[in-house]
Amino acid sequence: MRLGHVIYAVKDLDKAVKEWTQRGFTVEYGKMCKSHNAYIYFCEGPYIELVEGGGFSKFQRKLVSLRYGKALAQRFNDLAELPEGWACLCIEKDAGNLDGEVDYLRSIGIDGMYVKKGNRTDSKNRNLKYKCYYTYDYNMPFFMTYFEGADPKPIDYMHPNGIRSISKVVFHTTKKYANTLRGLVRDDRLELIETFNTKIENVEFKR
Repeated sequence: MRLGHVIYAVKDLDKAVKEWTQRGFTVEYGKMCKSHNAYIYFCEGPYIELVEGGGFSKFQRKLVSLRYGKALAQRFNDLAELPEGWACLCIEKDAGNLDGEVDYLRSIGIDGMYVKKGNRTDSKNRNLKYKCYYTYDYNMPFFMTYFEGADPKPIDYMHPNGIRSISKVVFHTTKKYANTLRGLVRDDRLELIETFNTKIENVEFKR
């Protein structure tokens, strides 16, 4: 598995899209209207997701709580309450399913919701399908398979500011989570530091 994408929490998505565009990045909204997230894709490696309100409106988060339980809704509520900045990570698998990984994570007490038929239609009308394991604790990265059916990443693309990819993410987390990630992830871009507080210390870019 590898580093899939990095989530950046924002309070006002439209404002954030404008700011990141002014910084020289190409940004696209997650869907055509009423989107709560936006994406900055690179031709290789992890991408960036700008997320407002944990990715859902307050009403939608209430529906998540009613349908899937308070534990899952709390993950998105916690994300929504974070100050603006780097928030959490997604770990990605090339293809297939997450059955083995989910069984392992649950066996060591990392619980979550396994979504086997995730999909979304993005702002360019691409239907992106995936499987995802949302860990209940947002301090632990969640897991997903890479998109099936369509690939939103550009080919041989350089952003207007000259940046081609993310070269490194420095992630602070607990000893348990760090050891879990070391056992699952093979990606030189991810640097793990054991601490008591979880945070993304830095994201570096490659030109």
